[in-house]
Amino acid sequence: MTSMPPMISNIQPELNLVRHQGRQRAKKACTECRRRKRKCDGRSPCLMCSQYEYECHYEEDASLLSQPQQKRPLETDAERGEASRPSTLSEETSAHETPSPMNRGIIEPAKRRYMNQNSAVAFPNQLGVELQSAHPPRLHSFAWNCGIRPEEPGSVHAPLTQYLSWEDCRRYADVYFAIVDVQFHLFDKQKFLHKCDSFFNSGNQDLILSAVIGSVVSLGSLFSYRNGHPLESQIVRHVKDILEDSTFSRLPSIDQVNAWILRTLYLRSTTRPHLTWLASCNVMHLVEAVGLHRDLGSDLITQSIETPATEDEGHKRTFWVAWCINTIIAYEYGRTKIHFDDVDTQPTPFNDKSETGLQIRMARILPGESTNGDVVTVSKTLEGAIQKLLDMGDMNGFPALTRADLCFCLYRRLRLLKISISKEALSNILTAGHAAVEAASDLAQQGIPWFNVPGTTFQFFCVLLAIDNRDSLTKVSWVLSKLEDIVRVFDTHMANEALDTAKALMRDSLAKKRQEIALLEMPDGADTVFVNREFTPDWDTMLNPFYSGEFGFRELGV
Repeated sequence: MTSMPPMISNIQPELNLVRHQGRQRAKKACTECRRRKRKCDGRSPCLMCSQYEYECHYEEDASLLSQPQQKRPLETDAERGEASRPSTLSEETSAHETPSPMNRGIIEPAKRRYMNQNSAVAFPNQLGVELQSAHPPRLHSFAWNCGIRPEEPGSVHAPLTQYLSWEDCRRYADVYFAIVDVQFHLFDKQKFLHKCDSFFNSGNQDLILSAVIGSVVSLGSLFSYRNGHPLESQIVRHVKDILEDSTFSRLPSIDQVNAWILRTLYLRSTTRPHLTWLASCNVMHLVEAVGLHRDLGSDLITQSIETPATEDEGHKRTFWVAWCINTIIAYEYGRTKIHFDDVDTQPTPFNDKSETGLQIRMARILPGESTNGDVVTVSKTLEGAIQKLLDMGDMNGFPALTRADLCFCLYRRLRLLKISISKEALSNILTAGHAAVEAASDLAQQGIPWFNVPGTTFQFFCVLLAIDNRDSLTKVSWVLSKLEDIVRVFDTHMANEALDTAKALMRDSLAKKRQEIALLEMPDGADTVFVNREFTPDWDTMLNPFYSGEFGFRELGV
């Protein structure tokens, strides 16, 4: 850093200070503008505070006068230390962190609508503020299209009470809170039941609330397994119709985000991965639309003092559960997740030892999908993530399944690098998989149909065959027997399909090893053509859900 040139003695000290400030490009802003990340004109009161009727006052900040020119405010050691702390940032710290003007957001609290400050929708409002308009234009999509057709009308929805009674709601809500909400904690049970009571008994038939209640009941019915609600499919359809109705989807809300989170979990348990991934992405887009990914106290510009932007622990729970679900589904399915900058450094409202806290901690361990760097570096990153997952300690129940699934995700990526995987990483994968299969077996015996009870067991079986060493092969028969037990409990096409595929892979592995043994035993110099008589599945027949006959194979000769 170069030292400042000596001041010329015949220049007044006040002028020296002005020149010094000019070189630093430091502008003295009032406390309120600094806290809200707004441009301050330095007057008393300033334009912004006058516009929004805030109390305008200034505090002396000597650091602005002595800060070196080449060092940005974000780069000071004190602020780096504050940013690294896991606790929530204080208002004083937030005031010193200056986000890029390109990343500043704007929110309309009355509608809970968020957008970037550079949005075409926000620009007329911002222009009106700069022009000191008495009534700046509202946040509105002026001239977004020609307007030659009316907006699509909403649909008529039968009331949820047509399918569900208050007694049934309480019954299945109890199942939901005992099983699902423990792993993905969204609601306070008593507050939720109070809303349900108002919904059923006080005539508060809000349709978005109806979608939330219907989603909770649908999951409660699903996890009741054989004792599910007889009209579960109609309730699910009721929720779907409301969430996809343009009348409601064009007005996003936090209740709508919660309903979509629950629908994503239901889809994860009942349908194809593509639809589940799409739903999880839709959740994250709604999260952005209502601004749950931003800090309302410092990052956003509040446009209405009559309806201030507020955020409670429930909002933060919604964000982190949505983020966790989208991250894990995308990573497991091999698709892109919705990414928000600086999310991984923010604190969560969950206890790290709680089931939901464990889910989020595991999701945050996952490395990005970037292909930058050599294969050795990428390999070390993936193996390091496996180690971090195992360092979380003993797990049981659903978190054990999640950890094993993520270890398998990392292992599949390691295999694609075509590089040797360390023995320690393989051992960690086997440890996580063994614990997960034990947990899956216990959940199956309890009749708790978590979506990955058969899936994790099947994937571990595939991983064992792929690792193909002494430690992995000794577990193959044990895992196959556990999978058979799980299939006997559920006895569905999906479960039987996985078991049939596992047995086919087992036969193929045995045939391959017999061929290798025969090659080793072949006399030296013998000119014998070896015929590989292995069985491969008839995939078209096996994947037909209406096929009920014996499993078909083709015998191939090589």
